[in-house]
Parts: sequence; C-alpha cells; structure tokens
Amino acid sequence: MTANLKSSLYKAVFILSSVLFFSCAQRPPVLFPEGDHVFGLASFIELESGETTLVLNDYFHSSALTGIDSVEVHPSLRARLSDDKTLLFITPRNLNVPQLSEVKVWVDGVPYSLVARKSVREEYTFYFDPMGNRYRSVAIEGEMNDWMPQPMTLVNGKWQITMSLNPGRYQYLLNVNGATMTDPNNPVKVSNNAGGYNSLLEIGSRNRDQEPRAYAIQVYRNLVDIQLVNDPEHVLVLWQNFKLPQANLERNGNHLRITLPGDARKKERSFLRVFIAGEDAMGNDLLIPLHRGRPVREPVLLTREDREATIMYFLMVDRFRNGNPHRDDPVDDPEVAPRANFHGGDLDGVLEKILDGYFSDLGVNAVWFSPISQNPLEAYIEFPEPKRKYTGYHGYWPITLTTIDHRFGDDEVLEQLVQSAHKRDISVLLDFVSNHVHKNNPLIIENPHWATMLDLPDGRQNIRIWDEHRLTTWFDDFLPSLDFSQPEVLQTMVDSAFYWIDRFNLDGFRHDATKHVPLEFWRALTRKLKEEKMFEENFRLFQIGETFGSHDLISSYIGSGLLDGKFDFNLYWDARAVFALDDEPFERLDYSLHQSFSYYGFQNLMGNITGNHDMPRFISYAGGDLSFEEDDTEAGWERDIDVGDPVGYDKLKSLTAFIMTIPGVPVIYYGDEIGIPGANDPDSRRPMIFENLTPNQQATKDNLKKLTRLRSSNMAFVYGDFNILKVTDEVYAYARSYFENRTIVVFNKGSRERSVLIDLPTWYRGVDYKNHFNASFEVNANRLEVTLPGNSFEVFTF
Repeated sequence: MTANLKSSLYKAVFILSSVLFFSCAQRPPVLFPEGDHVFGLASFIELESGETTLVLNDYFHSSALTGIDSVEVHPSLRARLSDDKTLLFITPRNLNVPQLSEVKVWVDGVPYSLVARKSVREEYTFYFDPMGNRYRSVAIEGEMNDWMPQPMTLVNGKWQITMSLNPGRYQYLLNVNGATMTDPNNPVKVSNNAGGYNSLLEIGSRNRDQEPRAYAIQVYRNLVDIQLVNDPEHVLVLWQNFKLPQANLERNGNHLRITLPGDARKKERSFLRVFIAGEDAMGNDLLIPLHRGRPVREPVLLTREDREATIMYFLMVDRFRNGNPHRDDPVDDPEVAPRANFHGGDLDGVLEKILDGYFSDLGVNAVWFSPISQNPLEAYIEFPEPKRKYTGYHGYWPITLTTIDHRFGDDEVLEQLVQSAHKRDISVLLDFVSNHVHKNNPLIIENPHWATMLDLPDGRQNIRIWDEHRLTTWFDDFLPSLDFSQPEVLQTMVDSAFYWIDRFNLDGFRHDATKHVPLEFWRALTRKLKEEKMFEENFRLFQIGETFGSHDLISSYIGSGLLDGKFDFNLYWDARAVFALDDEPFERLDYSLHQSFSYYGFQNLMGNITGNHDMPRFISYAGGDLSFEEDDTEAGWERDIDVGDPVGYDKLKSLTAFIMTIPGVPVIYYGDEIGIPGANDPDSRRPMIFENLTPNQQATKDNLKKLTRLRSSNMAFVYGDFNILKVTDEVYAYARSYFENRTIVVFNKGSRERSVLIDLPTWYRGVDYKNHFNASFEVNANRLEVTLPGNSFEVFTF
C-alpha cells in the first residue's frame, strides 16, 4: 500500500470518526454550585509515607476556613482537621494507598477536589568500604541533602547511612576526616563544571516506555477526546477544582471522552485538567485552557494572564539602556573598577525600548528587571577574597523598601513604563529583595534586633554559610539578613512587597534568594496578594523565585500558597554542559528533564533560562574562550573573555531552541539574544548592545525571534504533551501535541552533518509537516528522515 493511499485512508477514518464524535455533542448542564473559595488551580498534594500536613489557607480564602464542613479521602487514608480548621492531617491506614487519589474538601456545601499523589520515596542504604583505611569520621554530602554533610555509622567494617530518597541521580562527595573526596568505591563520576568531579549515585530505575500517557487528540464543542497509552489504572479529571462526575467521562479501552460542564460557559477562562497514574508511577498531566466553555485552540485567544504562555526577558536596569543621562550619578571612588560601578542604565531606557518595539519585535511578552529600590551612595568591600570594592549598581543592597533609586528613575517613569508595556500585552515583573537590607537602611538602624545573628557561638561569622545556616546567613557583613521569626519583620516585608504591586499595577515578582527566607513569609505574602489583589480584581499574578539547591528544596517553595515556579537551575546545569561540551551525551539532558517533570509536573511554570547575572555567559563556555576547569570569576578580571570559536553561536542557538520548545517558561537573559560573551559576575553584566551587530550576533537574534514566534503561534509548545522520539549521544528528538497541533524538534550536537531517522508515533503520521530552519527532510510512511548540519536543530510543525 502506498504512503498516499495510507494517508487517504487515515483521513477518511478520521473524518468518519469525527462525524460520529460530533453527533454526540449536546449542550452541557451546569454541575457545580457556585464556589469562589479558591483562587486559581489548586496544586497537587504529595502524600508522604507517614503523616502529611496541609496548610488549608494555601488553598482556601481565609474567610472560607470556618465554613469547612468535612473532608473525604480514599479508604486507605485517614483525614483529620485541626480544631481551628487551618490544618489538615492525612495519614495512611494501610499499604494500599493509590498512586493518584482525590482529597475532597466541603466548604459551605461546595465540594472542592484536591489532587493527591503518593510519594515514591524509598529507603536507600548507602555503604562506603574504607578498604582497610581507618577514619575518625565519614559523612556524605550531595544533592540528596543539599550538600549538608550527614554523618555515617561504622558497622561491621563499613560506613553506612539510610536515607529516604526519590528515584533519580544524585551527585555527591564523601567527607572523610573533614576533607571531601570522590567515592573510591564508585567509578561513575561527572564534572561539577567548576574544575572538579563529583561521584554520581542513581536510585531506582524507570522504564518510561511502560509508563501511562495521555494525549488530547480531538475536540468538538463541549466534547474532548483523550488518547490513553499503557492502560492507566487511575484517571482523575477536573474542571477548575471540581472533579467531573463519572457521567461526564466515557472510557472505552484507551480512549477517554470528556463532556465539559456547562459551568465553563460562564467563565472567560477556565481549565480542564487530566491526571493519570499506573500502579506505581504517575503519568503525564494535561492542562487544557477553556474560553467560554470551549477548548482554546488558537493562540490569539491567550492573554498575558495565561502565564503558561509567558516568554520572559530579564534585564539589569543599570546595564540595559541609558535613557536619561541627567540621572547619572556613579560612585566617585578610585578603588571601584568601572565594571563594578553604575553605568547609567535607567527605567527611562527600558521605557524607550518598550516604545520603540524592541521587546515586541523580539517576541517576548514579559519583562523582569533587577531591583530598583534606593541603594547606597557609597561603595563597599565584599567579604570574600580578594576583597574588591563594589557599588550597588545591581540594586540588591536596599537602603529603602518603597522608594525608587534616583539613578534609575522615579514613580512617574515607572507608571509610564508599566502602562506602555500593558498596552503592548507585555507583563512587568519586579525583582524583590526580602532576605536582607543594607546596614544603612533605617529599618535596621531603628530595629537592630530585627537582624539574624552575625557572630556564631563557634566563633565564625555567619556570612555566606549558604547551607548550614540557610535561613540566617548574611550575604556580607554590611547586608544584615532579616529575622522572619519576628512577626513585625514578616509583616513589614509583606507590606513592602505588596506596595509595589498595588501602587504600580505590576504583574508579579521575581524573588531573590528564596531559599534563605522561611516558608512563613512566602505564605503570608502570597495570601495577601491573593486575598487583597487577585481575588478582588480577578487577576492572576505571577511569582517566580531563585533557589540554587536540590529538587526537593526547590519544590518545597512551589504550590498554591507559595510561589508559582522557580528557575530550574538543575536542568540548566545539565543543558549547559550538554550543549556546550562535545563529549556530554544527550542522555544526561533527557534524564534531567524527566527528573524535573517528576517533581514539578509536565505542565509547570518553572523558569528555563539561557543564563543569568550570577553565572558566566553560556556562549563563552560553548565557544571555548572560558573553560569549565578555571575560576570563572577571576578569569573575567584577568583577561578579556570573548566567544572563542564561532561555533559558540550555533550552540547558543540550540540551547535557546531547547528552552523555547519544552514545558515551562523560557527566560532570556539580556544579551543572550545576540551572544554577548563574559565570565562570571560582574563580567556577565556587560552593557547591552543594540546597534552595529556583527553577522553572527544578528543571526543569533534572528534565530531567537523565529523561535519566539513559533512558540507563540503553536499551542503545542505552551500546553502540549511531551513525547521522546530519539536519544543518542549526539541526537535528541521529541514531539509535542495539542489536539490537531503537532510539533517535532530534532537536535544534532555533533560537529558533522548527519542524517537522522525517526520512527513516528501513530498520532504523528500521515500529515504534512513544515520545517522552519531549512534542514532537508522527507517523510515516508511511519518515518521522518532529516539531514542536520553539525550543532544545529530543526523544528517541524503541523
């Protein structure tokens, strides 16, 4: 049978099934009582093996808590409310807890459904054989414990420790007699991308080919058809935060037909959510936006409130654009190097680029800029060697909480900036510093007891002890960290953050140093934003935070009552290594991506970055002018770091294509759109370039513009599923689909041209694909063959 005949038969069957499918559509009834006790979509609950505690105010408006009538859980679980109904305790009755279940909370007669998934943590005992050597102490430190050494016990000649860990890969070191080393018992080691190596431990194994999957394949009016794969044992379908009754679900083998509720017609934007699980593994989750009760299939219906469609641009105000030289006021200090002083960038310059269409032309729809509150007028010597002198050009040393630094602008220009951005459908996010203030801030001068302890009992100064004293450590001796255990401190900082949103109509925050601030603050801030802003104005704000740490630590700050997302630095480290280094295989990146999915879900708001202001520029690594084996900060002071081999531009294009086509929020660091080089801070914060671009810079910018438009015009890149097609050392291919919108992305990281042959899943066959980056290709029956130059990629859409 020829390919054309197969395609014709496929289309005929599709049309016939569509006719039968469409004939079933009826006007759906309203199913749920009016309930507005929850804003947005409730995040899932992770059920631990022991007791799980839920803070109900994370999910429900404060006024709703007294109206909680009862809670229903799966028979294998037991639920208990605290006397004041602020906490819910869930414990297992037996070992039969399902992988996926519903927690139903009744509030004033309205049944809200929260999705619960069982933790897949397992007890793992780690052994270290000293092989005849005698040690006073042995500890393990790594990604499993956020690099905090955990002492091991000597038992029968071997050191051991038992830990509760999620399946995954963990880099680690042994701490032997106070000194760290790789594990001599473990031959598997990976570069730490800082000139050394870590041992690598893998816990558990997963066969992703056998895990359940779900794909949204067809829609007509109020009917949605879902294709299921590998026969999921559990399927849970929600509209907003209400579980759809069985009458709205028709499952026939691996096909699921959903009748949308009539309630959805009353809302301009609501969501259908589908969760699936097998006996011992979660599958992917689906998120389908609805417009007046109909699935959104055209991107034109998305707004900047649809945060999943965000394409973010991060800029440092001082280094971006000088729009008003009259504001220039650098610190006059001969000990300060020009790169550590103010350069004159301001909010006027950002406004200028909004008005001239720079961001719109680039294809971004959200701008996050560095902090703008008043910083000191003097320079300060930083704590670590070699004790260089810096100014607060970056904005992270606030001496006030609610006034704009005179070097950056004033209230009037910020108001105009936000209004102009909103007119162009661009969201504006402010970088907010909550962890610390500068010592000249009146807040700390008048309340010195609001600071955490600087001098520790053991004689050390509590400065940059990032992990051991995570919630109290100071960033420098002139930057006191705030003690959030004091209610007045917490309330002051919550009110300060709220001021910026309320006064200037901002769309959200990028939060600095999130892991160094306790959860109580994030809960209090999010509660105030929800109850006094989002509920009141029916507007969806967006909060994304910065945390360097393990998946467990990062995910602990994400949820309905906390932040919407975090920057996925763990994924970035692996992407950086794989795209920059020729000998790092794509398998490392694929594993890392799926590890992120296992923590944050397939539909997530994690920030996927090209880089940021606290690390070297990717392109200098990729081009080889900066080595992973050298001190990336001192290199920037000792020599002029450039790109090196022009192949760095191609590798940057591939990294950008990756973050633009995977789930999450792509984030472009200013200058990465053209490939500005640099070592670590402050060299990674060079002035932005707008004119006289080189051919390589212009080609890199054009590449980004094409990718942003592809993401913005294809729903599959925003709300689509994710399906791996091929993974080898040098080839990576995946597909994403959203109803009839199908996309395929293929990378070749090898230095030579290669022909890549890909077997297409059934749903991706029989259609005419369009390529967007000029690679030659051919589709024959069930296969796609594409020829890719070295260090390149191709994106196919239908």
